[in-house]
Amino acid sequence: MISNIYKGDNLELECNANENITGWKIRCEIWDDATNDIKKATANTGGSDAQIKITDAINGLFSIYILKGQTTDFNDISYIEIEIETSDGKVSTVYRDTIKFNTEKINWITP
Repeated sequence: MISNIYKGDNLELECNANENITGWKIRCEIWDDATNDIKKATANTGGSDAQIKITDAINGLFSIYILKGQTTDFNDISYIEIEIETSDGKVSTVYRDTIKFNTEKINWITP
């Protein structure tokens, strides 16, 4: 379970595939049991570097970016799945887990 994540925060999830991911396509989905759903992808599969960015392909490093406000309405327990497509077209789910979202305490709108 991924924890210490706060609803409404900007998030950068740093990931490691532990192998060379040059030319790979990466997709991520975060969802809950209600209607909340976020889909992210690398630029070579319809997304952008602002969604999923391969930061060090040779060492398998990439980051998934979630913008402030995208998780505000998510259930406390939600889910994440990461899928890869290798340069030779093999598709597989490499990660699936639950996320425990905590409620943010500070509201910057009011002093």
